[in-house]
Amino acid sequence: MPVEQDGGTDASSESVSENANRKSLSDQFSELVKDVRTLANVELEYYRTKLSVNMAATKTVLTLFALGSAFGLMTVIALVLGLIMIAAHYYGPIAATGLVTGGALLLTTILIAMAIKRARKLPLDEEEQ
Repeated sequence: MPVEQDGGTDASSESVSENANRKSLSDQFSELVKDVRTLANVELEYYRTKLSVNMAATKTVLTLFALGSAFGLMTVIALVLGLIMIAAHYYGPIAATGLVTGGALLLTTILIAMAIKRARKLPLDEEEQ
């Protein structure tokens, strides 16, 4: 019957099992490469999904903006026609059309002039200052 010493047989069996569990450097490197590829594929799929969700939301937002703009334009047209009808009661249809059109052109000219004036003040190129 073999006599076991303190740690004699147990220590040698632990070192043998440790060596069996250790993998070579090339095996560890190949597993690392595999893990990195898996991570890259998962990240790529995540961003594809995120992009598709954002694209769907963007399409919805743009559709709502286009509809809102169309209704806003229809409202402005209705306002102009209403102003023409009101002014036609007092000045006649030709004068009313001229007044409303002239007023709209005057307002347009003032707003465009203000926009141009502010655009010229923008610091587009800091080197020329």
